[in-house]
Amino acid sequence: MSLRDSDDLDGASSPTIEDEDEDGSRNPSDSSSPAPAPSVAAAPARRWRDVFWLLVFVLHLLLVGSALVLLGLNRFRKADRLNIDRFTNITIGGGAAAAPREAEVVAPPQREQGPSGELTETFWPFYGAAAGVGAAIAGAWLALLGRRAGQMMKVSVHSLTTYLAVISVLCFWGKHFFWGVAFAVGALLQFLYVMSVLDRFPFTMLVLQKAVKMVWGLPDVMRVAYAFILIMLCWMVLWSFGVAGIVALSMHDSGRWWLLVVFSVSLFWTGAVLCNTVHVIVSGMVFLVLIHGGQRATSMPPKPVLKSLQYAVTTSFGSICYGSLFTAAIRTLRWEIRGIRSKIGNNECLLCCVDFLFHLVETLVRFFNKYAYVQIAVNGKSFNRSARDAWELFQSTGIEALIAYDCSGAVLLMGTILGGLLTGTCTGVWAWFKRSDKVLMVGCTAALMGMILVGLAVVVVESAVTSIYICYAEDPTLIQSWDTEFFNQMSEALHQRLQYRSARAREGDPVWAIKQSTISDLLGLSLNFFFILPLMNSVGIHVIEAPVLHPVAEGLFNFVIGWTFLFAPLLFTDRRRDRYKGSLDLLWGCQMFLTNVFLIPYMAIRLNDADSNQYPTKPSQLGSVMVRGAPIVALIGGFVCVVSTLWALFGRADGGFGSLADRWLYLGNYIGSERLAYAFIWDILLYAVFQPWLIGDNLQNVKEDYTELVNVLRFVPVVGLVAYLLCLDYVKES
Repeated sequence: MSLRDSDDLDGASSPTIEDEDEDGSRNPSDSSSPAPAPSVAAAPARRWRDVFWLLVFVLHLLLVGSALVLLGLNRFRKADRLNIDRFTNITIGGGAAAAPREAEVVAPPQREQGPSGELTETFWPFYGAAAGVGAAIAGAWLALLGRRAGQMMKVSVHSLTTYLAVISVLCFWGKHFFWGVAFAVGALLQFLYVMSVLDRFPFTMLVLQKAVKMVWGLPDVMRVAYAFILIMLCWMVLWSFGVAGIVALSMHDSGRWWLLVVFSVSLFWTGAVLCNTVHVIVSGMVFLVLIHGGQRATSMPPKPVLKSLQYAVTTSFGSICYGSLFTAAIRTLRWEIRGIRSKIGNNECLLCCVDFLFHLVETLVRFFNKYAYVQIAVNGKSFNRSARDAWELFQSTGIEALIAYDCSGAVLLMGTILGGLLTGTCTGVWAWFKRSDKVLMVGCTAALMGMILVGLAVVVVESAVTSIYICYAEDPTLIQSWDTEFFNQMSEALHQRLQYRSARAREGDPVWAIKQSTISDLLGLSLNFFFILPLMNSVGIHVIEAPVLHPVAEGLFNFVIGWTFLFAPLLFTDRRRDRYKGSLDLLWGCQMFLTNVFLIPYMAIRLNDADSNQYPTKPSQLGSVMVRGAPIVALIGGFVCVVSTLWALFGRADGGFGSLADRWLYLGNYIGSERLAYAFIWDILLYAVFQPWLIGDNLQNVKEDYTELVNVLRFVPVVGLVAYLLCLDYVKES
């Protein structure tokens, strides 16, 4: 029994999907048979699904709403109106409880000096501005949807990386180093993801344009989106009232941040529930249009949007609440893993690791995916059953290969994040001039508000995309009758993806197998250590001829070796080095000439408590040389890293290794197909973590005049370590 054989939603939803297909698997691109006219049948009464999660969500709203009212009123027009401040400083004075037993005279515990006179209305206008900016961006997105949707999505994709990088620089400039690193990592991940899926964007944009065409022709759907944005704004009035009271509380910043995190999670869940409610309503409407052949078809049931809304906020609301908790996080993780996996060539070690994560996430996707909302709209199943049935339908028809290739969800998420960042930036700039000490708290929470409001606008397109895929999997003739050209393009793309998967399915070498080419490359790179041999050849010394390798591979290898060389004085001046009972000389030697994975156990061992009877050990001869010559090590290592970068970009210009674009493509293929490159990237990632960690624990070794400078630069790869070595006070360390 197919989707077209019966109608649901009391005549206002799309027909139902049976639990099992009678004819099993079939070819979704087969369009030889004409589509039968849909029949209207009496729909059975729906059952309430996932009631437990409905009750949890309602209880959550009541508890959070009450807490928000109390926190907002506590500092509304009068500081500490409800005397809540006595609870906020309990943990601050706790450490002094035992002190009277050890001292005769004890000073009374001092309260945290904070903005005790600040009021809720001091910060509430900031959130009002955030809501206004977010709603304006969401409204503009919907208004421009039918005219400039393609350009808007391209701008979202290509400008998000730059915007994240700019915010990272501003955070570093404002000495908010944690947030600077966080946004820098976000910019890097966004850039890597976009580069890994660039070849998918033409098909993705095609699907998005067709989805926009669908929803733009349904004005009722657009009204639903506007209505839910208004509902979200009403809840944000209460939420921002309470959050403004939290920011004004007289307590330590760490306590405020924890409270903000808790209430931000609550807002995220609430926003996700509203977004997915719109998703269910729009999915049901789009499905009906495709089933009946148009909104004006005589077979269309009366008031379809109203009936879809009725079921979405009653019998199916528990399923929506349940799915909203987990779906977004799993989808985001799946996009990143798929993007990385698609660029891995014959690197068996990397492929093995990524495949493990891939299959783990795919198992979760089976029970938590956005296509479940179409099934919920169609027939009112529970969330997990809807997700499972949708995924089994895709896998049995092969459509899953096409869905995996499509990046429409990621593109729409980029637009949502960009809208949130714009909202947070506008609000943060105002807060900077009014209350610069609270700019991060206000900016981050305002960005979340903007993301949710823009997400309510974006979800109408995502709903149309999911409905198109469900219809194509169940009955391709539905898409063919709606848009023949689009149907042909989807069928061709599906055929190509199935061929690609078939070609990739061939068995490769085992993980432990090492190719002869890998050994040869390793020997060649070792001979070109620090570019000594190529430089000797260039000045006419030809004792040994330097092997000619790709400059990107040589640059990557020597960059890692140069950075490792810089780590020697840092290890030998580590104030926790005595907790490591082994030889630091041997440890650094293995790190230098094998891999810095040897540094991982050292980083764990150094966290142990020091022995009470342990005395500082005498440094080895190698350690003394490295520490005394730290400035020389800094200059050599820093010079090698700079030369390595320039060599990778411009080295062997007359060797036919291509332009910068060609070298960038080579780097991507090199990392994806060669174990050596994967190991080098792993070394770089570990060093990026270990460098600021070790330097931060040993700032006492730095000359006092340069402590602040080194503390700032320690987060910058290589540069921070060079600064530490140049500013090292050997006498103080000894």
